[in-house]
Amino acid sequence: MKFSLPFFSRGKSMSEYQGKTYQDAVLKAQQDLNKPQAELTITVVDPGRRGLFGLGARPVKIEAVVKKVVEPATPTLSSSPEEVAPVQQEDPAEQTPQLIEEPVATEQPEGNPEGAPDGQLSPAEIAARHEQNLHRMSAAATKLVDYLEQAYRALGVDVSATVQSSGAKDVTIELNAPTPGRVIGYHGRRINAFEVLSVAFLNYQGVKDVQVTLDSEGYRAKRAQTITRIGERAVTDVIASGQAVFLDPMPARERKLLHKQLEDNPNVKTYSQGREPFRSVVIAPK
Repeated sequence: MKFSLPFFSRGKSMSEYQGKTYQDAVLKAQQDLNKPQAELTITVVDPGRRGLFGLGARPVKIEAVVKKVVEPATPTLSSSPEEVAPVQQEDPAEQTPQLIEEPVATEQPEGNPEGAPDGQLSPAEIAARHEQNLHRMSAAATKLVDYLEQAYRALGVDVSATVQSSGAKDVTIELNAPTPGRVIGYHGRRINAFEVLSVAFLNYQGVKDVQVTLDSEGYRAKRAQTITRIGERAVTDVIASGQAVFLDPMPARERKLLHKQLEDNPNVKTYSQGREPFRSVVIAPK
């Protein structure tokens, strides 16, 4: 049997419509022909012209006609339908029997018993992985030293970087320069920013969850003493006023120092607020 698909054909005569815009002309055609735009065949005769201050303006001209829908032809059945050959069913005796595969038991290695958790490793495996992590950190720290020297040099600061200590997840680098103030920056902002970059650099080298400490001329120890004094003064102000004290934004290391310093104080409590790099510590009365 054969089917004919419906299609649209354009009418023989088309009406012309004008409007200030294309949509205005189409709207007039819809109203005149009482048909939606989807059922109209529209041809732009003149796109029109806006003119300057109304001078030389020309309306948009279109031609529109209702689309003619050609009904699909009714399918006709053949007077002599073809005979369909009967399907021969196979003799049950000749059907190929299905093979059922029995599961084959696999032996579990003695060193990894079935049901053991994935995180359970032998002491030898733990030691081997730790050694791999140390080697990875050592190689990445060497690249980090070169990166820091080049980055500071780009800022006009001649720096000599040296790895002071490194573990599987931490590294401390000393930055030596004739002018330590240019290495540290105002309130430590430059050296703190380079710490953030160093963490990102090591992550790119495959070292995750790493703690980086950059120091220059004992700055970190001096800063820790300053943080301690800031905490002591803030506690005095909180007790005297009975109101919370909001400290200036600090990096995560310095916030941890304050939390640790005041965690056992019976008169105040501490918490952090805000988002990096503007996250700060609040010291409030209990």
